[in-house]
This record gives sequence, C-alpha cells and structure tokens, in this order.
Amino acid sequence: MKFTRRGFLAGVGAVGAVETARAAAGGVSEKTHDPNLMVFISDIHQLDNTVRWPNGPTQANDILPKLVKEILSLRTLPANAVVFGDFSASSGWVEDFRLAAAALKPFSDAGITLTLGMGNHDNRHSFMQVFPEYKSRLLVPGRIVSKVSTPNADLILLDTLKSREGEDWAEPNGKGSHVEGAMDDTQREWLADTLAAAARPTFLGAHHPAGEAGIVKEAVTAKSVFGYIFGHRHVVEEGFLHYGYGDSRTVQTATLPSAGYWGDIGYAFFKTFEDRAELTVRQTDFFFNRLWAEKPRPKSWLERVRMHNGRKTTFWYDKPDNYYQG
Repeated sequence: MKFTRRGFLAGVGAVGAVETARAAAGGVSEKTHDPNLMVFISDIHQLDNTVRWPNGPTQANDILPKLVKEILSLRTLPANAVVFGDFSASSGWVEDFRLAAAALKPFSDAGITLTLGMGNHDNRHSFMQVFPEYKSRLLVPGRIVSKVSTPNADLILLDTLKSREGEDWAEPNGKGSHVEGAMDDTQREWLADTLAAAARPTFLGAHHPAGEAGIVKEAVTAKSVFGYIFGHRHVVEEGFLHYGYGDSRTVQTATLPSAGYWGDIGYAFFKTFEDRAELTVRQTDFFFNRLWAEKPRPKSWLERVRMHNGRKTTFWYDKPDNYYQG
C-alpha cells in the first residue's frame, strides 16, 4: 500500500484543527494534543501466524503500524484514540492481542489515551491478559465498556461481543464467537440509567450496528444521544436510526473503515464542537485480500478511495421530531 503526501493532506485537511505541513517538513519538535479531537480505528485484525493459522491473512499486521505512524506525524495530535474492536483476525487468541498492543503502543508513548472495545473476533479473557489495566476502569462488570469525554461531548463505547461460551470472562482461547452482536441485560440497564442522567451531548459507539446490538430504541429515544458510530462492516457509509411511528426522532449513524484487513481501509477523525461533532474519514486503500497487496488497483477501487477520503459526516446536537407519519 502506498501513502502519498497529497492524499494524506486531503484526508486530514477537513479536520480543521489538525495541522500537518510543518510537521511533515520536520519543522516542529513539540506536539500539542487537541482535547476535542479523537481518532477512531476499527477492525485491525492482527494475526500471529507463528503460533496458529500458519497460512492466515497477515496484511493488517503491516498496514496498521503505517496508519498509526501517519496519525502520529500530525503536529496537533488527538487526545484520544478509540479502537472499535476486532483486534484478532480469528478467534481472539492472546497472541493476536499482543501484536495489537505493540502496534498501538506508540499512541500511549505519544501521550494519547487509548480506549478499547470488543468485536466479534475478540475474547475478553485474552484481552484482559494483555490489557490488565482495564480491570480498574470498566463501567459494567464483566464487559469492556468505557466512556471518553471531551470538553463538548461524551462517547460511550459499548461491548457488543456475543461469545459462544456465554460469560467468557475467564474462558480460554479458541472457542470463537458469534458474528452477530448483542448486549447483556446488565449492560443494557446501565446504559438506560446513564443516558437518562446524561446532561451533555452523547455519542454511542460499538463494534456492531445498533440493530444487531438491539439498542435502536435506546439510541433514538434518549434525548442526549446524537449519533451512533460502529465498525464490523469494513465499509464507509452513513445512515439514520428511527424508532416508532408518529413521534419518531432520528439518530445519525456512521460506519468506520477497517484498519487493514479488507474493504475500505483507513480510520476516521472525530472532533467535537459546542453545537456539533464531525467525523472525517481518512481512506488509504480499498481491496479484498492480500493477493492484491502489490497489484495496481482497478479504476473503480481508486475512485472509491477518492470519494471517501476526506468525507465528513456532521452530527448536529438536535433530534428532529416526527420523522415518520403515516
């Protein structure tokens, strides 16, 4: 995969607060962190094929560090980096989490706070072996649920992993998980109470779409929620949630690209303001599998990258009533 300076500047230019020119030239030695700026990464799919799955896909192992390096080349850094799950390429093996931890460590070294969530290829037990510090910051017992606050808004990152073994907090590797997502009753009750008490604009994030997680009603009816952001699909797209008839409100949704496995490849910046938040996509490539690693991209694929790179979704802090009336 080839990075170009022109494409890089196009991708981050729409973020506004992110300054790149002097950093690229090496003219700035001291970086600053924007407390209203986050970077969102999803579906990083790392694979240690020296232990399991010898012929498995490892292209994400090479791509993720390049994306991290690109983000860290900015003069103004995001204060937070949020990973929306699917650390592993397969069944949440602990070796895959170790690879992911190594690839993400430069964020922490640069003073960027990491917030991590679960995807369908993950395993909570493996996660806790590699990230034991999370035990002291979990908001819901037995689930990887976190809140990230900026001066203008909050992001709640939910745990939608539906494991085959059920409560897998202390289960070993290798059992795998369901592809579809879900939320347990304890997490659902906590979310309802949290949203009812929220006094600030709030965004919900998870690996799975809201419909799979079964939280469309919570997202739409909570007055504080103004957006739902997720991964899983490996595509860049936008949409709306709505619930009920007659007096239905709407909530905007946005899907994140994958950080290296297949489909739309890249990440996104999320910046909060007093009246809105903006999600800006940085897309670097589009492909299906490692066989295309060194091949020229078809014109349709190049056009997809061009369309998505710099694409911005604006989440205004309002929820229009009466979306649907029969």
